[in-house]
Amino acid sequence: MRESRIARRYARALFQAALRAEAVEAVDQALQNLMATLQDQPALKHLMLNPLMPRERKQQLVRQVLGRNTHPLVASLLDVLVDKRREGLVSEIRQEFERLRDDHLGVVRVQARTAYPLDSQQEQALIRSLQQRTGRRVMLEVQVDPSLIGGVVVRIGDTILDGSVHGQLDRLRHYLLNA
Repeated sequence: MRESRIARRYARALFQAALRAEAVEAVDQALQNLMATLQDQPALKHLMLNPLMPRERKQQLVRQVLGRNTHPLVASLLDVLVDKRREGLVSEIRQEFERLRDDHLGVVRVQARTAYPLDSQQEQALIRSLQQRTGRRVMLEVQVDPSLIGGVVVRIGDTILDGSVHGQLDRLRHYLLNA
């Protein structure tokens, strides 16, 4: 829990700096590139997370690998993280930065599970309905889950809207058992 709070603080500071520099999208892209680099190069990730490696060597390694290919704000963030021995927070900082960016842009990310694949008309109708409900622009991610039998289960942040046949059957069973 403590680590998550720390990651949120770093992300907020980075986001505020990016807003002041009018570079939110550039910083977001640099964070995406950083995460992709760490995923593509497990040896680099291992070295960054190695607590036995001296800070100066880690900072030098980060500068060599990322060099001029990253945004100066992200490079500064990495210097601070290495200096404070908090390199392991990069992924959480990236996620929180994305959430802050979405809030700033009025975007909400929604996960939907459906029993069957949606055609484009159904997907657009679901997006319109969710936009009316949330008052924000919806970025929809759809997954097919045949166990739902029919309908849709939507997750908006911590809120789950269960309109599936499976969910309705569960609620009916619970009602009948407790009646």
